[in-house]
Amino acid sequence: MDTLASSPVDGRALRSLKKSRVRIEVMTYLYNIYPNTSYPYDISRQTGIDSTNIIGALRGMGDRYKNSNSLVEMGLVDKVENGDVTYYKLSDQGKRFIESTYLANSLSEKYKNTNAVVP
Repeated sequence: MDTLASSPVDGRALRSLKKSRVRIEVMTYLYNIYPNTSYPYDISRQTGIDSTNIIGALRGMGDRYKNSNSLVEMGLVDKVENGDVTYYKLSDQGKRFIESTYLANSLSEKYKNTNAVVP
C-alpha cells in the first residue's frame, strides 16, 4: 500500500502539493524554520514568490488557490494570531506529512539560515 496516501488528508495534500510549486516552497520554508512562525511578506521575501501567491497558498484565494486546497485548510500549516498580525507556522501534522513523504529527502537547505519571526 502507498504510505503517501494513507489517509484522505495525506492523499489530498500530496495532490495539492504536486500541482503547486508555491505550496511546496511555502512548506519547505516553514519546515526549515520549524517550530518558528513567519508572516506572508517574510515568506515572500525569503522565497522570492509574490506575496499574493503566498497568501493564496496559505489560506486560499479565488479560483486559482481554492480554499479547500489551502495549506491552512488541509491542516498542514497553523495560523497564529498575535494582536492584529497573523503569523503562520508548519503544523505538527504538516511536519509529520513532510517527514513521511519523499519531500523530506528533497527539501532544499536554502532557507536554513533565515531569521524566523517569533511572536
